[in-house]
Amino acid sequence: MDLGLRGLKAVVTGGSKGIGRAIVEALALEGCAVEFCARNSDGVARVAAQFAARGLSVRGTALDVRDASAVTRWLNQIAPFDIFIPNVSALADDWATTLTTDVTSTVEVTERAAVILAQSAHAAITFIGSKTASYAAPHSPPYGAMKAAMAHYMKSLSVKCLPRIRVNVVSPGDIVFTDGYWDRISREDPALFKAAVERNPMGRLGSPDEIARVVAFISSPAAQFVAGANWYVDGGSVRHVQF
Repeated sequence: MDLGLRGLKAVVTGGSKGIGRAIVEALALEGCAVEFCARNSDGVARVAAQFAARGLSVRGTALDVRDASAVTRWLNQIAPFDIFIPNVSALADDWATTLTTDVTSTVEVTERAAVILAQSAHAAITFIGSKTASYAAPHSPPYGAMKAAMAHYMKSLSVKCLPRIRVNVVSPGDIVFTDGYWDRISREDPALFKAAVERNPMGRLGSPDEIARVVAFISSPAAQFVAGANWYVDGGSVRHVQF
């Protein structure tokens, strides 16, 4: 199936590793020109060079999304674009850091992007949420609460932005990648990692590529009648019914 992404331009925050990097790659392979940002300048340069060596249209910028003025300058410089993927998360244990990064900064950058996206005929915002937003998370209450808040915000933003901009959420389950959370757990606490695998009905954790392919589809013109949805890509691990 042709997703209709060739010739479009996408922007991904937190695109230098893990799920973000996989999203950059998936969109670029479908023919998108992709701009991404991340905080670590060395990481940004390395990833951008890797994609360039493969002939993919990818450009990276070292940027902290909590810096509102820097974000505004960046978005204005790379405009126009058609797709925006807010992916940054603090993954922190304290409420202040999580609130600032996962909610305040994400809302600010998304609303700045929406102004530019409104000029596109294929405008889409796909927020990267988490299955943790849908159940009690006593070991990471700030993370779960903020992801839940953002899922609600994105639903409201969808209503506000239609029909010009489609807004959706993709909520990953337990995803493992090199130097990511579950990779560290596998080395530091094998029993906890084993328990995580066992609670997943497919008997394994997911990969960033599996999330990225769903994001690419949801963000593409092929999914042009999908709006205001929250897609769980979790291997069936969340068993409640969404209403």
